[in-house]
Amino acid sequence: MRRWIFALALCAAACDDAREAAPDELTIVVQSDRRELEQQEKSLHEREESLHKDKAQLDNRISELARGLKAAADAEQRRRLEEELRSQQALEGQITVRATALAAQKSEVEAKRYAIDADVQKAAMAALVARQAAVVTREAKTAEREAQLAQMLKELEARSKTMADREKDVALREKAVNAFERQGPPPEYRDPKTVPKVAVIEQKHKDLLADLDGRGILISDLPPEYQPLNANIFAARRQGDSPRAWDLIGQLNKAIARLKVDQRFVEQKMVRLQGARGSAKLSDQQRKEVERLLRDVTAAFSDGHYDAANKGLNRIASILDANAASG
Repeated sequence: MRRWIFALALCAAACDDAREAAPDELTIVVQSDRRELEQQEKSLHEREESLHKDKAQLDNRISELARGLKAAADAEQRRRLEEELRSQQALEGQITVRATALAAQKSEVEAKRYAIDADVQKAAMAALVARQAAVVTREAKTAEREAQLAQMLKELEARSKTMADREKDVALREKAVNAFERQGPPPEYRDPKTVPKVAVIEQKHKDLLADLDGRGILISDLPPEYQPLNANIFAARRQGDSPRAWDLIGQLNKAIARLKVDQRFVEQKMVRLQGARGSAKLSDQQRKEVERLLRDVTAAFSDGHYDAANKGLNRIASILDANAASG
């Protein structure tokens, strides 16, 4: 509303200027170069064709993204499609702004042609119309710049979020390192009396693995820095190094206690297995089985059944592991 009031004020000022303009100024308007006007019309026509072409291409891309979003097999692919769809919709808004600016410029050019063909009195009126169109054009350009600025701000917010996530990841890694540094003296400096017997260590290790199996958590689901713990425990037990085996079991127990089969856990596992699936050389039967399991996993994940989705992912992992072993 304020913009229209501002435009009306400018139009009123233009009327006053038209009444007070000298005859020479009106003569210049009437005798303006026709060839320059034709050149402007040609340029506007080319820009209009280009805008229609861009609009058609954008509509096709948005339709493709919408279809792809419906057929997306996993959350990561859906997230990327949604981000691109929002980006394309933002571009669609910019095209609308460009179309408005182009229409305003066409009005301005038409007003100039009318001024050339009309007499002095009509030229004065056409000059007023041209000034009104110029005001609308400036507003359209301002709206276009505002839309571009909003898009830049949105991109900056996305970058800030990415940087914040990276900083959070670094902080978690530093916390894990600090936890390792606070574990106390190495096993060889501890009192052997404080170390449980071999049978107790073996049973504790079996209980931890049974807990993992019961919760549907794989060793590969652990954070990368904890994944070697299980193999190191077996190695320490074979070597008869009970203090070290007991310390490693304590570390594995803490890592397992922090794990929970929830939305984030399943999302990360889906992304990891999708990457492994892309590099695996599967037979036709294995590929069909993996695709079937992925559909079931996606359906369970969408319904919030994360345990069921995790079980399906474990079956996919077993197929990929078996393929890697045979290869």
